[in-house]
Amino acid sequence: MKPSVAVFLLFGMVLLLVLQGFQCASSEFTGAKLQMQQNNYKEAQRLLEIEVQKNPTNDEAWYLLGLIRGEEQEYPGMNDAFNAALELSQKHAGDIRNIQYNYWGQHLNVGVTYLELATPESSHYYEKSIEEFQFAAAAWPDTALTYRYLGYAFNNKGDFNNALEAFRTGWEKGKDSESLKRMARIYVHRGDQYKMRFEGENSDKLKAVKNLGGIQKNSRKSDVIAALGAPDNIRRGPRGSRKENLIYNRYNLTVSIDNEKVTEKRFSKPYNPAIDSTNHRLALREYDQAIQVVQEARGTLAKDPEILSILLAAYVQADRIQEATAEYERAVADEPENKASRYILGVLYRSAGDYQKAVEEFQKAYDLDASYYDALFDLGATYYNWGVDLMRSADEKAETSSAHKDKFKMALPYVEKVSELKPDDVQVWETLGTIYAQLGMQDKAIKAFDKADRLRAGN
Repeated sequence: MKPSVAVFLLFGMVLLLVLQGFQCASSEFTGAKLQMQQNNYKEAQRLLEIEVQKNPTNDEAWYLLGLIRGEEQEYPGMNDAFNAALELSQKHAGDIRNIQYNYWGQHLNVGVTYLELATPESSHYYEKSIEEFQFAAAAWPDTALTYRYLGYAFNNKGDFNNALEAFRTGWEKGKDSESLKRMARIYVHRGDQYKMRFEGENSDKLKAVKNLGGIQKNSRKSDVIAALGAPDNIRRGPRGSRKENLIYNRYNLTVSIDNEKVTEKRFSKPYNPAIDSTNHRLALREYDQAIQVVQEARGTLAKDPEILSILLAAYVQADRIQEATAEYERAVADEPENKASRYILGVLYRSAGDYQKAVEEFQKAYDLDASYYDALFDLGATYYNWGVDLMRSADEKAETSSAHKDKFKMALPYVEKVSELKPDDVQVWETLGTIYAQLGMQDKAIKAFDKADRLRAGN
């Protein structure tokens, strides 16, 4: 779309100055001014281009050439001519700035209008908006905002490579934080896409590896069968004993059972399913790119919560929990009153199995805001998970211990409080029911589980 700019309103004043100031002008320059008076701008441009070759110090000729090129939307050539004029004289500096700004603003506004109209069903508007933003960028090349909007258009169209290039330019030209965040989110999104493909293509194999890893000494026989399915063969132990071997030929595996619990897990040869890791490697590359992008902004955007959120997603998806933890430890040290950073640090500590540090961070987050539901719930959930781990550990060692009950008792008041704040949350009532059951509070456990069932049924 050709913008309507008040360029030719300036022509009359310019021509008057030119006619007064260049009594001994060349035939090309004189001819160019005559052609402009007659609205024959193509011929005027040709003559002006000859003039600036012959007389490169003619700032008026450069300026007029820039005007004509701008009207023809030859914005790179327009700026070349304007820059040449400005190197010789600042006489037209204000006009040049206004002309560039007007072209830029009109193209940008039209581009935004097209972008708002664009949908998957009317995708041609993406192309129109991209064209307008590119015109705007050409008219005023150093404006970061233009490249941000250009990135939006490419991103919404699904052209992520060009979106990344536009956002990168926006960041480099103006340290535009929104452009950098968008760039990082594209990398995380593409990483997620590759990861989903990897998991989808290898789902059965990955599940088998996970299930095999979950079978440990003192695991229940019923849990083994639930995870691996029915064995190919069962070899009974001596008469009168409760020993048996579960044979899984497909895994090269023998699981020895005594009194319904695992005593040994043996592989006749390693189980190495043919997992195609191509998409996994591509996912890690994208997450690494996101981390590198965010690290560029750590100096200027160190406390920006969205930056920290993007960084957390990239680290966690790349399974770089230690680095994510270090980032949030720095964030908490820089801003100890930030409840969100403390909460996320608590989640990271819990993921690493450090329950003590996790509950400390959740408690501090809750102390900062007594209505912080997530911190309150995770305080209870962390004590609960801590208790479950203690219970499993004692079970694996065939030890009798009540240490887990202390953690369940510590979890109880927090989860009860959450149930008051969020009475329609199914997960809360299920967790509460499990805690009641572990503490021998059977009547309350039944009521909690019944509540969860009613909520799940929509009652």
